[in-house]
Order: sequence, then structure tokens, then C-alpha cells
Amino acid sequence: MKALGLVGIGRERPRILARDQAGRLDLEALEAALQADGGSPAIVVATAGDVNTGDFDPIRAMSVLARKYRAWLHIDGAFGLYAALSPHTRHLTDGIDSADSVAVDGHKWLNAPYDTGFAFVRDPAIHAGSFSTTAAYLRTEALARPVYCNLAVEMSRRARALPVWATLRAYGRDGYRAMVERHLALAQRVADQVDEAPDLERLADVPLNVVCFRSHPPDVPEADLDEMNRRLGAMVLEDGRVYFGTTEYAGKVAFRPAVVNWRTRRRGPHRDGRTRVGRETPGYGAGRLIGGRSESAGLAGATSRLAWRTSSILRASRFISRSPRSSRLTIWRRISS
Repeated sequence: MKALGLVGIGRERPRILARDQAGRLDLEALEAALQADGGSPAIVVATAGDVNTGDFDPIRAMSVLARKYRAWLHIDGAFGLYAALSPHTRHLTDGIDSADSVAVDGHKWLNAPYDTGFAFVRDPAIHAGSFSTTAAYLRTEALARPVYCNLAVEMSRRARALPVWATLRAYGRDGYRAMVERHLALAQRVADQVDEAPDLERLADVPLNVVCFRSHPPDVPEADLDEMNRRLGAMVLEDGRVYFGTTEYAGKVAFRPAVVNWRTRRRGPHRDGRTRVGRETPGYGAGRLIGGRSESAGLAGATSRLAWRTSSILRASRFISRSPRSSRLTIWRRISS
């Protein structure tokens, strides 16, 4: 939406064609909308890795419709594009080769420095034509190498490609495949533990590396769950030993731990640790959880249950500490060798 606003198309122009509350694409509605446009210029945007669930749009089917109605197919593959690295998830990216443009972030699953991103555009003439500029003070450069100021909005930019090259050179396809598959396994492990917990509820399938769930104690009314989960999310962040984001999915407040950090590995169970987290959680009673009102005693119990349960589930896959210096040395040695 921000990009559409910046280029002048407007934030009100896009149409979201969802078939359910979770936002899954309605293919029939997409074809009807393209047909109704009568061949007018249109951009179809597909999601490769939803931020709440890791889910994918049916990219191949969307590409067929885009070609049929002469629409531009853009794919937002911010982190989901890396699913192509593993044979276990590669099918999710089927159809990406038919896109007119694909965007992906390097600072997510690639673990490059923040604000690193890539754009792949099928037609280089259209790409350069959109961003090229000329001026007397700009020297003419040979087209044998990329002129980055003609390929993006920025006229001046730092060398973002250097750390990307370094990490690709250090770990390569096999290294990244191993990391992605480790993260996929960890996400499934978290999902299994959520499913086994009587007071937690998983809200979506886990096709990739994001687990969407919420606390749902059996003795807490549905009307109170959103506020309770908001406050519980704040509690876990305040505790500081694990981190996960709070979101809304299908109209419900939920948590969405996403496993992407290269240091995240499986560790053994922390039964003592998770009990300690629950016991150390300071005074979050039922009244504080639900807007100061006096609620059932079950809410107070839900507080500590979620605190230790979510913390233990996620701490079982916590970061293995490595100093920044040793990490840099490791990469340098790999490149040098």
C-alpha cells in the first residue's frame, strides 16, 4: 500500500479479493475482476509467505490468469521465496518463474544486514526505463555493468551487495538449505507443542516457519480472549527471555513466532526454566489482564500458564550465543578458504 501511494496510484485503488477472514485468495473473484476491467492495465500481487502464517497464494493459477488478461504479476516473496531452497517446501513457490517481478528481503531469512532487499524484473528495459535519469553532471557509464542509480529510487546508495555476497560465498546453497530446513523443523516442533497444550490454540497450518497461535484456556470466555492475549504478549516481552510478535489473524489476537535467525537451534527441554518463568512473573492478576475488571480466577492461572508454556516452547529453540567478533571471523575464514 505504501509503494502504491508513493507512485501516485493511491492507497484506495487496490482490491483485496479474499474468500475468508484469514485473507486467502478468491481465484474466481480475481478472474471476474480482471474480466470486468476489460483489458485495462492491472497489477496482480501474490503473496509468497504470509507474515502471520507463512502461507502462499496459488501462484501458478494466478500467473495463468495474469497472462490470460495481460496483467502484470508481482510476487511479494519477502521471506517466503527461500522456501525454494528445500525440496520439502519448494512446491510452495511453483509459478514464481512466471512472474513479471519478484521482491524479496535479504535481512530476513538470508540474515543479511537490515534494509537489504532485491527485486527481480523480467523485462530489463522496463525496469531501467522506470528509474533511469540523465544530467550533465552524471557521467555516461558502459552498460556492461549495472548502474544502480538507474535501477532503483535512490541516486546514492551504500554497497548493500557486499555483505550479501560475503554470506553467500561463506555458506552457499547447501549452507542456506541446511539452515532453512532446521528452521522448518523447529517451527513444526513449536506447532506440535502448541497442539499438545490444553490451554493453547493453533489458529493456522504451518507450511513454513511461522506458528500462529493464541492462549485459549477452557475457562476463559471468548469475548475476553483478545484482551487477555494482548496483555499476555506484553508480559512475555517484558519478561525478556523470549520474543514473539503479537498480531491479528482471522479477527483474533494471536502470537506469531517466526524462526529465521541463523543462530536459532534446538535445545533440550527446560522444565525448571519454564516453571521459573511462571513463578517470576510479577503480579499479573485477572483484574489487570482484563481492563481492570474482576474476572474469573481462571484468568490468573492462564497468565502464568501462558508465561511458562510459551516461554518454554520458544526457549527450547533459543539463540545459541556467539560473539559478533567470532561470527565475523567464521565468515571471513569461510570466504578465505
